[in-house]
Amino acid sequence: MAETRREETLPRGRASIAAAAWLVILVAGAGGIFFFLRHEERRLSREVEARCLSTVDALNHTLLHTLEAVQRVHALQQMHRDLLRRGQGGGASAISDHLASVAAQEPFGIFEIAATDAAGLLVFSTVPGWAPIPLGDRAHVAVHAARPPERPAELYVSEPLVGRISGRWSLQLTYPLRDAEGGFGGVSIVSLDPILLSARLAEISTAEGALSALMRLDDGALLARSRDAEAQLARPPMADHPAVLAAREAPRGSVRAPSALDGRQLLICFRRVPEGRMVVAAAEDWSVVAQPFVALRRVAWWSFALIMLLLGAGQVAVLRGGGLRAARRLLADAEADRAATRAAWARLEQLLEAAPVAIYAGRLDASGFRAEFASPNLRRVTGWPPGIFLDAAEAQARMDASAPSARTDFQRRLQAEGRALLEYRWRRPDGGWRWLREEARRVGPDGDAEASDIVGYLLDVTEQREAAAWAAASARLNMLGELAANMAHELNQPLAVISLAAENAAAALDEDGPAGIPDALETLDLVAQQAARCKEVVQHLRLFSSPDERQTLADVRLETVVQGALLLVGGALRDAGITLRNHLPAGLPAIRANAVGAEQVFVNLFLNARDALAARPPGAPREIWITATGGRAEGRLSIRFADSGGGIPPELLGRVFDPFFTTKGSDKGTGLGLAICQSAMRGFGGDIRVRNGTDGAEFTLDFPVAEPAATPERETPTP
Repeated sequence: MAETRREETLPRGRASIAAAAWLVILVAGAGGIFFFLRHEERRLSREVEARCLSTVDALNHTLLHTLEAVQRVHALQQMHRDLLRRGQGGGASAISDHLASVAAQEPFGIFEIAATDAAGLLVFSTVPGWAPIPLGDRAHVAVHAARPPERPAELYVSEPLVGRISGRWSLQLTYPLRDAEGGFGGVSIVSLDPILLSARLAEISTAEGALSALMRLDDGALLARSRDAEAQLARPPMADHPAVLAAREAPRGSVRAPSALDGRQLLICFRRVPEGRMVVAAAEDWSVVAQPFVALRRVAWWSFALIMLLLGAGQVAVLRGGGLRAARRLLADAEADRAATRAAWARLEQLLEAAPVAIYAGRLDASGFRAEFASPNLRRVTGWPPGIFLDAAEAQARMDASAPSARTDFQRRLQAEGRALLEYRWRRPDGGWRWLREEARRVGPDGDAEASDIVGYLLDVTEQREAAAWAAASARLNMLGELAANMAHELNQPLAVISLAAENAAAALDEDGPAGIPDALETLDLVAQQAARCKEVVQHLRLFSSPDERQTLADVRLETVVQGALLLVGGALRDAGITLRNHLPAGLPAIRANAVGAEQVFVNLFLNARDALAARPPGAPREIWITATGGRAEGRLSIRFADSGGGIPPELLGRVFDPFFTTKGSDKGTGLGLAICQSAMRGFGGDIRVRNGTDGAEFTLDFPVAEPAATPERETPTP
């Protein structure tokens, strides 16, 4: 009997041990899968957020180029009004014809340009057969009439409405016009097609279930929408829209919120557009983007359940005859989930292939960047298979001369600061060159700076750079107008010497006859020297005002760039009582830049410093310092440009490079100067930064150094 009890106890003991082991495996396995899935969900969330923010940035770039075009139209309208006031009808007529041509071509969706007088009466329109009608009751006109004249000019964007002249749906983008005394003189109106703008949003937002929109920040009025634009434009404003509420608190970011239409969970990324007080937003349906993760989760848990079933109840199930059928059913379900996962990934790759922005991800540490993922459309953006761009040596062989060193600095800033942006020229298989913008961010906590997950994007910005070149050329013409008096002084001085010398030479010949020839020849040598000086000034003006393609980089001497800028602004600095302390050492290495573009950067900085120093109290020092650090060994030449103007208010430091942002009055600047400086510096493969120094603002300009074998001043033509 005792033996029988031992035989019965032994199976029960073994069963208890097996049950305990099965329970331990169950708990450990479930915990491991839980933490694995949570890590994958967070990784997917970071990737989707990075892609969504990249879409918002692309939307913002598109909108800024549209606003730049609108700003140029408003500047021409003010010039047209000024010419009419001065009685220069020919110049005013030429501007009217140009504005009519612009509206006929409808660039950026601009289809009508108009203006009112101070009473709100329409006095100009590009619509054929227009007639004066009162527009003072329209909000986009009345808002400027109600503002005090001393308030800086601000862009106002109307909600979508039907134009009284055009009869089309439109957004009215308006600026105040000034009269001769600087007071309110009317309103400049640019009509923008919201349907075309919506179509451009749709071209950028290509992910399945994605939606992008442009809204007013103050009241949430919808201005453009990538889907169902015509049906949605007339909807009431949504002041409590999650993107609008978030953009009032932060300039850029993301929020999770349910859809106001059907309650779907959305990931909404936003970016505030200060000019015009707008916000661009992109939303992705989380149920769509999370499909691969949902399929992975199902596969993981079903597989785990199958394993535990086989381990814990296999023998019993087999004895009862049902285990094999259950196992087959579980295997079939697992295979179906794997098929769903493959289909979801295939759909994701299809969407990424259609996106205008190529996305990549990888790991960055002290040894460099190691790519782990690249979207399939990388071939369309770069022209080469993805492996070419992701291989450092292969990519370097296809960049222009200055890009490799600039990209090394790009990775250094990315590791140190968590974000970096770079623009460079890239050679495609057909031998043509395109401009690429590369921006990357560090993903996850900032604490581990030695090794970080990186996500970035590539965007072809060749057409955008051409538009920026046009804006820079227009800005240079505005500068020359501002510096006209200085240029007149630079030319009048040698012309006065030439006139006096010619009179002396004639007098010597009249009084002394043949004996006066030596004195006359000496005087004519002086005439030739002064004429050469005039020629130098005129040639420099022609070079500075000529259209700048901004695609040609050359090996340029920085000393030459600064001297050229001083030729334009030196007189203005002297008249303002400013002392320039140029501490650039001799023998600086040549930089890789565009000579005219680099000179425009310095002219902008000189003029901004002059305006800041003009506000200093009498007796206060008015000084500008220029120093240099770095060199060929570092691959970068850093220029410090500082003034004693008291600095920039700390709350405005982060906005000084935003297009249209200015602390000056509307009669002194458009707010494009520093934005053009930043665009130009990045086009060189460099960068520009600003901070407040001891006495005033301090700008740092980072230029890439030219290769040692290159010959200074020898240009490299664009293929």
